[in-house]
Parts: sequence; structure tokens; C-alpha cells
Amino acid sequence: MAGIIESSPAHQNLSRYDIRVIIKFSVILGKDASCIHKDLVTVLGENAPSIQTVKKWVKAVSGGRDNMEDEPRPARPVKACGDANVSKVLVSLSDDRRKTCKEISTETSMSRTSVFRVLTNKLNKKKKFLKWVPHLLTDEQKESRVNFSRKFLRRFQTEQNDFLGRIITSDETWVYS
Repeated sequence: MAGIIESSPAHQNLSRYDIRVIIKFSVILGKDASCIHKDLVTVLGENAPSIQTVKKWVKAVSGGRDNMEDEPRPARPVKACGDANVSKVLVSLSDDRRKTCKEISTETSMSRTSVFRVLTNKLNKKKKFLKWVPHLLTDEQKESRVNFSRKFLRRFQTEQNDFLGRIITSDETWVYS
């Protein structure tokens, strides 16, 4: 394999599945793990799997394994972002949008990190001016901004620098206060 195939950019992005199939094919050809590893290093360079990984897959293929996919691994299911917890956080937040994650976690008996994850990932909320507000603009807000921008452009076209001199800029937290 090393003499036939030379390293090229097309060979640099082989998936783990592809590499396992190559290992399986090489085992069928009668190659040992060190020879297979040497071939993979020649073709993939630093992207080649370690010799231990190659030995593990050679042993698995030699033992009769046909499926080269990853086997499912047991994992703890993520329950914090489930529908029940999302609705709990929404109910708690509907009372007062100024609540902190700690206050919401006390009410809902969820961890603070779970509450934060629900607020930011599931509900797309962001803390602004001490309130949890939607992270994304609504269609009405987007349209309002477009309309204001068009008005500003029209006034600038007619008034030029006089218009620019009348614009007041400030920190939005000050305007909100």
C-alpha cells in the first residue's frame, strides 16, 4: 500500500470509518499491525492513528468483527434541557424577568448551570439591563430598524452634513435609565 499510494491532500481527510475499512482490507491481505500502521503513516502522516489503535482494530477484525462503525456507548441522558424543565423555567421567568439563575434554580430545583443552559440554548435569551430578553430580534423589531435606517438615509441625502451634526450618540444603558 505504501509503495502504491503516495500522500496527497485528498488522503489527509479520511474519516475514522475509512481508516478502519483500510485496516480491515489490509488484514484480509494478511498484513500485520506494524506493517498496516507504517502504511497509514506513509499515507496520512500525522493524521494516522496510533499503533495501539491499529492493533486494537486488527485484533477486532481478526476476531470476526464486520461492522466498522462506532458501537453505541452508554451515556447519561441530558434531562436538564427537556421540555418539562424548559416550561418550569418559562413559568418562573414569566413572573419576573429580572430573576437571576440562582433564584430560578431555587424555584425549579434545578442546578444553576442547567437553568443557564435552558435560558441561553433552548429559550435563546440573553441578560440585558438586568432582564432576560430574547436574543434574536422579532420581525417587527427588524422592520422598525430598517425603516429608521431608510429615514436616516433620506434625511442625509437632503440635508448632508447639517443632519449629521444633529445626531446624538450615547451609551444605550444611559438611554434606558
